[in-house]
Amino acid sequence: MVFDTDMTPPLYIAAYLDNQGMITASGQPGVATLFVKARSGWQCCREVPYPSTSSMSLAALRQQTLTMLEVLPECRHIVAREIQGVLLAWLDGRGITMWRCSGKPVPLLDRIAERIHSSSQVTPLHTETFFQPGIQTGDFHFNLIDALANSGEGHISRRLLQPFLQQKQFRRLEVICDHLPKCFATLDAREFSIVSEPRADGTFCVVVMPQNV
Repeated sequence: MVFDTDMTPPLYIAAYLDNQGMITASGQPGVATLFVKARSGWQCCREVPYPSTSSMSLAALRQQTLTMLEVLPECRHIVAREIQGVLLAWLDGRGITMWRCSGKPVPLLDRIAERIHSSSQVTPLHTETFFQPGIQTGDFHFNLIDALANSGEGHISRRLLQPFLQQKQFRRLEVICDHLPKCFATLDAREFSIVSEPRADGTFCVVVMPQNV
């Protein structure tokens, strides 16, 4: 099927919809619907049934999410009424931005598209509220799972972590996460040491320490 898109490349946004066509929470049964921006407006180009994930194990939820993304390879933005913390972290790790909205999807897609293409697409965060000081001076604790779940629409781990890391005003940063954020891979090994350890609940504890501090 060919769409009359007026953008190069075209913008794709997926939304979790219930059986009434309303935006629903990511864990509820419904359809992941992929929209593409065209000259005539937003057009539905693909639909992927999505079951309830409330009783799924983490492994099953991860596989369900990966299966959905394989069917929607163009999608870099997903809209949902509510987003599970674990799912949010996994999608963030794949470079996908989640947007929290409710109601009919089409009237909201233009507003989201404007924010995507705007240089100020994300409202600035006071990210220091997520970094909790540790016992020793210069030690900090950061729960990335909670931060992603509560930071508002359009934020990904890079935007939350990079400003803090770039300042290097810490001795030891402990990050609790569901995946190793991609921004860690861009850190210079000569400037930072990074150690990741699995935790009993399936998450990870990543310790970041600046060199020569």
